[in-house]
Amino acid sequence: MPTLLVRYGEIGLKSPSVRRRFEQQLAADIRTRHALAKVPCVISQTRGRVFVDSDDWRATCEILSRTFGVVSFSPVEKASSELSALTQSVLKFSEPLMFKDSTFAIRTRRSGNHPYTSQTLAAHLGKAVLEHFAGKEIAVSLDDPDIEVSVEVRDKEAYLFSSVLPGPGGMPLGTQGKVLSVLDSELGIASTWLMMKRGCSVLAMTEGEYLMEPLRPWYPNLARTAPSKDLFGLAASNACIGIALPLTLKEIEQEAVKGDLPVFYPLVGMDRAEISKLISRIKG
Repeated sequence: MPTLLVRYGEIGLKSPSVRRRFEQQLAADIRTRHALAKVPCVISQTRGRVFVDSDDWRATCEILSRTFGVVSFSPVEKASSELSALTQSVLKFSEPLMFKDSTFAIRTRRSGNHPYTSQTLAAHLGKAVLEHFAGKEIAVSLDDPDIEVSVEVRDKEAYLFSSVLPGPGGMPLGTQGKVLSVLDSELGIASTWLMMKRGCSVLAMTEGEYLMEPLRPWYPNLARTAPSKDLFGLAASNACIGIALPLTLKEIEQEAVKGDLPVFYPLVGMDRAEISKLISRIKG
């Protein structure tokens, strides 16, 4: 089973103490989602990366693709960072990828102390691949290759991969406080999802379960409460720090909402086409 290397974005911009807390929250969320899916997993962390090993890596890919805070992830093979051993591992990894007359590129990243730089490593590995697969008449193309072999070296280990899969990005759930989100339409689905992406814990105010169904894969523990005319009272009684409303800019101009808590309008910068595209993504 391949290990899944997980990348995050905004978390890395935080101060060391906040970054550690957010990294821990991301790892906890990944662990919880695996438990709910009944897929055992082991999570390890290094600076800037999270690694997930599980009994079902395809199920893990599905989980990571819907985990907020995950920018992208890759199935990887582990190798030694020692140059000769790493070279042999890259040649073996590349064997099923190379085809006759194909073009390729070696992409390298490195952290730690090594007797090579990222640039010299890429040149060395590229030369080794060219020589090893000379019979297939392959060529280097750094701009638009048919095949990309990526090598990420971290201290004594290296990670090899050829695909990068997208996550939703944003911040890990539960890192930005709790909000009451009005979920009364498909616009509410988009608005609620965007608050989740910003790392908010969400209490959905909705009449029924059907509007929550598209959000469940993104937020398995999403809770709901019955509608109330007193939004601010309901939010305060549930320890929410604010309220999210599914209103566009035109609707906000016609219907200003004011109270004792902040009011968020996640859809304010989006047109109808963008909102429809987002709703399709959420439901997909």
